Amino acid sequence: MQEKIGHYFVVSDNVYDDGSGLRVNIVYATRTAELMFVIPEVADALRAGELDPVSPGMRAALREAQIVVPEGQDELDEILSRNRAAALDRSLVNFILLPTSYCNMGCAYCGQEHVRGGLTADHRDRVRARVLRAMRLPSTRRALVDWFGSEPMMGYAVIRDLSKHFVREADERGIGYSSQIVTNGSLLNSRNLEVLIKECRVEKFYLTVDGPPEVHDVHRPLKSGGGSFWKIVRTIRAALDREDYRHVVFDFRTNVDVHNQDSVSRYIDLMAELGFDKPNVNFTLARVRPWGNDVSAIELADRDYAERELGWLRRMQERGLPFMRMPSLAKRVTCPAVKATSELISGTGNIFSCTDHPLVPESERTSALAHISQDDLTVFRPEGEFDGWYDEVEQGKSWCRDCVFLPTCGGSCPKAWHEGNPPCPGYKFNVQGRLDLAAQRLGLHPVEAG
Repeated sequence: MQEKIGHYFVVSDNVYDDGSGLRVNIVYATRTAELMFVIPEVADALRAGELDPVSPGMRAALREAQIVVPEGQDELDEILSRNRAAALDRSLVNFILLPTSYCNMGCAYCGQEHVRGGLTADHRDRVRARVLRAMRLPSTRRALVDWFGSEPMMGYAVIRDLSKHFVREADERGIGYSSQIVTNGSLLNSRNLEVLIKECRVEKFYLTVDGPPEVHDVHRPLKSGGGSFWKIVRTIRAALDREDYRHVVFDFRTNVDVHNQDSVSRYIDLMAELGFDKPNVNFTLARVRPWGNDVSAIELADRDYAERELGWLRRMQERGLPFMRMPSLAKRVTCPAVKATSELISGTGNIFSCTDHPLVPESERTSALAHISQDDLTVFRPEGEFDGWYDEVEQGKSWCRDCVFLPTCGGSCPKAWHEGNPPCPGYKFNVQGRLDLAAQRLGLHPVEAG
């Protein structure tokens, strides 16, 4: 069978040495999200698209990583076919639920509009019935329930009540069940954290902390006044000492804009000093982007952000904080908005496919696919604006079609593309620096030119 060197990989510009004289390059295979080490001669051959200098053993390894592919293979078609199949897979059902329409914070960069109350008397019953209906399908093998906001912990009683029905149904049917929550963390305490983990089976907490206390408390102010930094940090730090929570992941996200960018390094140092260098912790940095609102006055340019981000990642590595250097999994489903068996139910009762739509006034009026009160609802949501995303990629409606990172990024955010605001991830612009960090973590260091 004739073979060729494919399109979907990145070779490190630097050659690395472990101190013993062994020299290697790093190759990142984006179709499989694997990091490989090759001798410089193989790196040169890959860059030149030449297979002849590659030994049979190395060729087999490159074939396994889908860097070496059959001569006639249409790689884009292979990737999009794989992603379409995952988007249509009915074995996993995913519900993103807003148990309230209110948030106790007033973040300036948030595009949502929060109101107290507003849930209809039968809202909870209808949500429960809809999720259970999907879980009872013969095709369902796993159910994922995400608690989302506004601030979901304002609806803690709803989370607890609905979760007991979902967990019981999953256990009785013998299907997998997992849950995660996106929360500002200010309402968490040791007692409700234990309930969420042990009763509601929440396995991942996404918490937003936007800097050291004096910055976070201004960037993400409580509507009641006062700060939340120390409440969040103390609660999660205590949880990290519990053996029975070791399976739970705590992901700290920092939204970066012009107001807090100069404090990120101090935040990293502080979190390291407080002992957040644990295997079940992850740190994520993300530049503030539009969320149904105009953030042009505070948004950082993508390449400028990527340059600064690399410095922050280096500091995290130096301080021992866990973070993602490069994606370790290929992305088969870009986001819930492209998956037929994923839907979001807003606190208003509207059903959406996109997580950016709920509680954004214009989207609540124009982008809802259905309402929870409809008696003629099909078991899965109606088709949404982004269900044809992989067709759009194939048709070249974004530059994702030709991007080497398509398999790991998936296009990042179809909504942002539709709005004319390309959402390319930072690693597209700072991949070489990230590969340096991966090498350094393994005791490898760049070889000086000459």
